[in-house]
Amino acid sequence: MKKHIYRNLKLFVRTLSFKLFLVFFLIIGVLFAIYTRLNHNLQMDIFEEMVQHSAYRSGDLIKYSLHRLMLLNTRDDLDATIKTIGDEPGIEHIRIYNKEGEISFSNIDSEIGEAVDMKAEACFVCHSVEEPFKELPVELKSRVFQSPDDQHRIMGLIIPIYNDLECSNADCHAHDEDQVVLGIMDVQMSMKEMDEAITDGENEALSIGFSILLISIAMVALAVYWVIYRPIHELRIGTEKLATGDMDYRIQLNRKDTLGDLANSFNYMAENLKTAYGELKEWSETLEERVQDKAAELESIHKELLHVERMTSLGKMSATVAHELNNPISGIVNYAKLLQRKVDRTMPDAPEKTQIIERLDLIRAEGLRCGNIVKNLLLFARGSSAHFQENRLREIVDRAVSLVHHHTELAGIDTSVDIDIQPGTLVCDFDQLLQAMIALLMNAIEAMPHGGKLAISAIHQQENVLLSVRDSGPGIPDEIKDKIFEPFFSTKNDNKGVGLGLAVVYGIVQRHRGKIWVETPPSGGTIFQILLPLQQEKSVSNTVVET
Repeated sequence: MKKHIYRNLKLFVRTLSFKLFLVFFLIIGVLFAIYTRLNHNLQMDIFEEMVQHSAYRSGDLIKYSLHRLMLLNTRDDLDATIKTIGDEPGIEHIRIYNKEGEISFSNIDSEIGEAVDMKAEACFVCHSVEEPFKELPVELKSRVFQSPDDQHRIMGLIIPIYNDLECSNADCHAHDEDQVVLGIMDVQMSMKEMDEAITDGENEALSIGFSILLISIAMVALAVYWVIYRPIHELRIGTEKLATGDMDYRIQLNRKDTLGDLANSFNYMAENLKTAYGELKEWSETLEERVQDKAAELESIHKELLHVERMTSLGKMSATVAHELNNPISGIVNYAKLLQRKVDRTMPDAPEKTQIIERLDLIRAEGLRCGNIVKNLLLFARGSSAHFQENRLREIVDRAVSLVHHHTELAGIDTSVDIDIQPGTLVCDFDQLLQAMIALLMNAIEAMPHGGKLAISAIHQQENVLLSVRDSGPGIPDEIKDKIFEPFFSTKNDNKGVGLGLAVVYGIVQRHRGKIWVETPPSGGTIFQILLPLQQEKSVSNTVVET
């Protein structure tokens, strides 16, 4: 318990608030001490000056009271008057010294007739110089000293008795006219009451001053607590909360000063730390998922690269094969046609004529089919010149729909178009994009021989347009989705397809710097998605070889 108290006290002593309070306390204490000392000295000077003036007036009154008795030389009356005055409160002694330093009159009978030393305090003032003062300066007329019992102070007043004209002309005790000072009157007054009043005043002033000091210290302590300690304490608690991971703690300090700005900066920092901590926590929690997503993305890119490499190799091979087969196939078709004409002309009545013509017609039909395959191979291998210009997507889609309208009508397919892009244009090759749309629409129609729904839609997706072709056919199995864009891959079993349609579409999309993929939703059917950039270089490009 003691250690805990000592530790808290040690921490409190080290705080800025305590140091500021200590500085203010020392400043107030020093100022109070200086004020008390100066006030004490000032009060002492004022009281002593007041007592001095009062003593002067009292001395003058005593002098004037005794003046008539001195002129009449009635010593008994003068002595009685001095004793009466000496018995008054506040009067310690009254003495009258003659020129030779003897005490002529005193309120104490035992002192009368005694000669005092010229170095005594009452005589030393005038006889401290070689030639005694004829006229005593005002500042030398009074003196303050301690009483014999050292209980209080006494003010002694020296009043010179000058040789007035009345004294020098008096019949009783005439003095020489050249004698200036006949003697002095020494009046000693007690300063006990004044000292007691000063002491009481000082005690009262100290009490009031000490009370003011305590009130000032309390007000300073309250001000330091409210202005300094409390906001700094809130800031310290905030940093401790933040250090322990409490990112939601905010300092509620509604002040428009430096500490208020500091609190706002702390709250801003805490908000940023909370955001960063949340992002870091989310990263740590979803790291495995992100790694899996990135791995899947890399795998997809790897598959796409392999697909591109495969397509490139197949394109080169297709060009070679198509070139080598084109002339022989053309010869077969032409010779089959010539043989048909010759048989028809030279064997009009032969029983095997019909069979021969049918077989030649089959040869010619298959040759034409092989020719179409070769033509598609050349189209796939060489590509075509791309003319990128600004075209309306709705016009391309409507043209493709109208070209396959006969097929959709025969198959009983319900077709819908929803092109939701503004302003509705994109930079593309009109003919190539139309060819790709026709290929996708025909692919969808062939997947729905007994009718269904065909939907074409387009929406904005940032700086791209997402074109979708959806059918309600049987869909594409997951195991062959990665192969449908490869050349010569076909799902048709009637030998009508050669597997080059989607490969050509893939090449067109690539030339437009776009992406194409296929989806099979749980509700059934197939969705071909094409993502095309809205802007291309508006120029005629060179022939792009399929990659």
